[in-house]
Amino acid sequence: MIRKINDIIAAQSNGTIDSENIYIIDYKNINGGVVEVLEDKPKHNCVHLTNENKVKVYYVAFKENALKVNTPEGQVKQCECVLFPTSLNAEDWVLFIETKYANNLQSALFGKIDHPNTSIEQIISTVNYFRDKDILPKDKRVFAIISFPILIDAFSEAFFTRSKQTREEILINHKIQLRPTNSGMIKSKKRIKI
Repeated sequence: MIRKINDIIAAQSNGTIDSENIYIIDYKNINGGVVEVLEDKPKHNCVHLTNENKVKVYYVAFKENALKVNTPEGQVKQCECVLFPTSLNAEDWVLFIETKYANNLQSALFGKIDHPNTSIEQIISTVNYFRDKDILPKDKRVFAIISFPILIDAFSEAFFTRSKQTREEILINHKIQLRPTNSGMIKSKKRIKI
C-alpha cells in the first residue's frame, strides 16, 4: 500500500510512528505550514490518537492539491492524512483524518462555510481516490475522523444534524465508518476505536 501511495501521490510526506501518543496537526491556518504527524504534543490543539500497545503505523500527510486526476479541476478534494499499520495486512484498519479549525461551535456547524458537508465530501473523495487508484480494495471498510481541534464544546452529536448524509448512509454507501471527534484509540493492528 505504501509503495502504491508513493508511486501515485508525489505531494506528500510520510513516515512511521509507534509512540504511545500520536498527534496530527494541520499548520496551514496556524502558520502557513503543512500537516504533521508527531510523537510530542504540539502547543496548538490537534487530533490525538492513543497507542498504548505501540502499534507501528505508517502515516501519509497530504500537501496542497496532492491527489491529481485527469479532469478540468486537476485534483480531488482531499483530507489531511491517512494512517495504517505497517503490517499491511488486508484486515488491518485504515484511518483518514480531516481537520477544520473553526473557532467556535456556531461557525463550525452553522457558519457560512458548510464544514459538516465539506468535511464529509473531502473524506469520501479521498477514499474514492484511493479505491479508484487501487490503493485500497473497493469493498474495504475504512475509518475516518472529522476533527475540530480548537473546539472545547462537544460537537459530535450536533455534527450530523447539519450533514446531508447520516453516519449510517456514509457507512452503507461508501464503506466509511466516520466519527466527528478530536481523538481515537489504536487498540491493535486490526482494531481502532474512534
